[in-house]
Amino acid sequence: MTGATGPLSLPQLEAQALAVLERASDAKVIAIRTRTQAAWPDAINLSGRPFRLRWCDSPLMVREALSALEEGADEQAGPGLILLTPLSARDLGGDVVARLARAQVFQPDAWGMVQQLFKAREIDARLGRFRWMAQLLVERSGVGAYPPVPNGFLDMDTAWRHVLGRCLSLDASTPDAAMLLNWSLGSDAAGYFNDLPDQAKPQVTAWLGDSAGAVGTLVMCCVMAGNTRDAVPLGLVCGVVLSAQGEGVHELAAAAIRLERFIGGKRIGTAEGRLWANDAAKCLQALTPALRHEVIERAELLLRELHVDTCARLSDVLPLGLEQRLALLADALKTFIAGPATAQLQAIEGAADSVTCHAHADPASTRMLRVKMAVRLCRWLIAERPDSKDSSEGRASGFADLAQRYAREGAFVDWARFKLLGGDDLPGLSSAFVALREAARTKAEAFNQRFAQALQVWNREPRAEPACMPVEAIVERLLAPLAKQTPVLLLVADGLSYPIFRELFEGLEALGWDEQVTTSPTTLAVGIAALPTITEVSRSSLLSGRLVVGAAAQEKSAFATHPALVGASRAGSRPVVFHKGDLADAEGLSSTVRDAIASPQQQVVAVVYNAVDDHLSGSNQIRVRWTIDDLRLLGPLLSEARRARRVVVVTADHGHVIDDGTVQRGQGEGDRWRLPSGTPDAGELLFEGGRVKTPSGNAVLCTWSEGVRHGARKNGYHGGASAQEVVVPLSVFTPRNMVLKGWQVAAAPQPDWWAPLEAPLPAGGTETPALPKKPPKAKPLASPTPQIDLFGGTLPVAAPAPAVNWIDALQASPAYTAQKALAARVAPADPDVRSLLEALAARGGKLSKTALAQRLGMPAMRISGFVNAAKRVLNVDQAAVLVLDETAGTVELNRELLGRQFRVTVR
Repeated sequence: MTGATGPLSLPQLEAQALAVLERASDAKVIAIRTRTQAAWPDAINLSGRPFRLRWCDSPLMVREALSALEEGADEQAGPGLILLTPLSARDLGGDVVARLARAQVFQPDAWGMVQQLFKAREIDARLGRFRWMAQLLVERSGVGAYPPVPNGFLDMDTAWRHVLGRCLSLDASTPDAAMLLNWSLGSDAAGYFNDLPDQAKPQVTAWLGDSAGAVGTLVMCCVMAGNTRDAVPLGLVCGVVLSAQGEGVHELAAAAIRLERFIGGKRIGTAEGRLWANDAAKCLQALTPALRHEVIERAELLLRELHVDTCARLSDVLPLGLEQRLALLADALKTFIAGPATAQLQAIEGAADSVTCHAHADPASTRMLRVKMAVRLCRWLIAERPDSKDSSEGRASGFADLAQRYAREGAFVDWARFKLLGGDDLPGLSSAFVALREAARTKAEAFNQRFAQALQVWNREPRAEPACMPVEAIVERLLAPLAKQTPVLLLVADGLSYPIFRELFEGLEALGWDEQVTTSPTTLAVGIAALPTITEVSRSSLLSGRLVVGAAAQEKSAFATHPALVGASRAGSRPVVFHKGDLADAEGLSSTVRDAIASPQQQVVAVVYNAVDDHLSGSNQIRVRWTIDDLRLLGPLLSEARRARRVVVVTADHGHVIDDGTVQRGQGEGDRWRLPSGTPDAGELLFEGGRVKTPSGNAVLCTWSEGVRHGARKNGYHGGASAQEVVVPLSVFTPRNMVLKGWQVAAAPQPDWWAPLEAPLPAGGTETPALPKKPPKAKPLASPTPQIDLFGGTLPVAAPAPAVNWIDALQASPAYTAQKALAARVAPADPDVRSLLEALAARGGKLSKTALAQRLGMPAMRISGFVNAAKRVLNVDQAAVLVLDETAGTVELNRELLGRQFRVTVR
């Protein structure tokens, strides 16, 4: 490129003049050839010197300009003069040329100017084909000086980096697809590209396409077609139109053709389109919320323009896709509720998996918690079918059995179904949740009736045993024996139901606590509230150690003088109980409570915590999260106890039922109890004698149906005879690695159906719900490929005899024996490995750590160590036969790889 092709721009002019001054610093007159005049300023400063600019299109004008310079006619112009002329040196004459710098009229050389600007001695020869680049580099030199190039060589990448940086605001010589996508969303990106010379645009597009691959080419096609800001939205659209789950769908195929008009008519290949979708999804995650919203809205609008918005479910990133997946889940739930069956449950599991894998499905959100709980309820309903081998119907007969069944299973059912209260933003899903709650409630009501009838019988001759401990026996039978071993903290959470207890203390293990159970017998201890299940009776009886009706003052006195507790306490330090008003001061947990818990002399401390009971009469407009972090003072209480190495006994005076469409029926002395009068209603039973205690005697009518109340509407109620109100937690927690005589760490408490019944999808990942299409022809299954012996050919796969279990064959194999020898003392016992393999195989090869702990009867905290030890035996040559994913909290068995490594057939 030369100046003869058009007028010189000011940057080009300055660059050429500076190049002359570099070699002739004292030059006073510089002549530069340019074909036409441009709008230059009258004067400029170069190298700290002023120069006047003169356009001279004839020899006479040149001579006049030189004469004016010599005569000093224009003092303001200074001593320097730049002559801009279309004339050559031959046209000017020898005497004029002799007065010019270096005795010549300089012909502008764009690359020479660039060389000067970069202080380069040599330029990459490949740059010669980009004639427009030199002009851009010179013109953009006004933005700021270019840094001198190393070794005096201007290479291709350096030149492109500065062109892209100064012309397009792309800070790289070879931007990748992610950088291009982000750049396309800039408000000035399209303007920057449009400002490029026409001859530059195709070559810039080609360069960026080469550097950013197939996605970069597609992005630049959007730019060339005038759809720069659509590059990311169109990529998201490709995630739907070219989805693997949408192959063969006519509407999507037609949309792929219509999509071409946005990129200049270019056909989008399937592989390239999926790469574009993947990169666009990654780009979306890094955007500001406002820009992300704008991109998503545009992508969903494009789907509507392409008439495939109903297929948005195929997208893992568009909110519309999540809404459609939730709608599919709602349909699956309704189908299941109409006729529960294993096939419908599998459809629900698949629909739920597609929901949870969506980018907008926040695992910590209430919505996703409800999805998880809905699926769990469906599993439970299947497990509870009369024809199910896992059904617990009929297994629990006596009251103690029913109380244990509620603590181990019913409480988890209630936890799940009450989390569905409040519904969802989607009406269809809300109605599905209502129907599911109703189905669960029907079973819960039947259980509560059986429970209350059994309680009526048991109440006549109650017995105190760990599996069914009356609250008035807790102090003598549990707390005092523990206090003889170690300092204890009795935490009485007023109104704490079993479902809330399990939710509240779900994360206690992570805080350094272990739940304990007695070793003889190894059973879960539960408390049984007194009747009616109200604070004045049940809490006072608990803290007094006998059936009484009282208040806080009587509780303090009775607890401090209880003979069994006094006998376990140190001299001069009587047992002490703190109520609600004692717990807090200006700094949070009061110093008095802290000092009592920390004192090694104070063997027995009790705290009455009222957060749950207070919530029952509070506002129903607020959704409470039952976590230790969210309940004031509970975290500090537990932290102080852990630091003091104090055993914590968690219990409650009574539980409660949640208001879920309750009906007010009659009047009573409490929310769910009344003194006997008239004939009991269908939802209540008469309790007399035994553990009944009221100010008026020992007879009371208690409501067992959770749908009935006597008073005004509140968040929840207590006083009745349902399992939710009567069965209370009675759990012992020790600081990590603390040993209690006669106790052992409890296994994970959750029921079997709390975790997925089987791995619903192959190891390749979660599938997005596919759209209906013509099914492919079935192909015969290929036989498994035998493992190749590198030194002796193909090794046969040893199929066990029909009577031999595959785990027996595995543990009898030479490879297994060799692996055990390598692992030495770290190797788990064969029965333990068998239990692990059976548990995983029964659930499709994958379980959560908690579910695996529950199935193995092992503390959850020990699962990681056990699995890592098993990996030493099963993972031959570090092959991923057994995989522990600590991030996801899962354990997975690759049965196919196990069969190949040990040469057994895994059935």
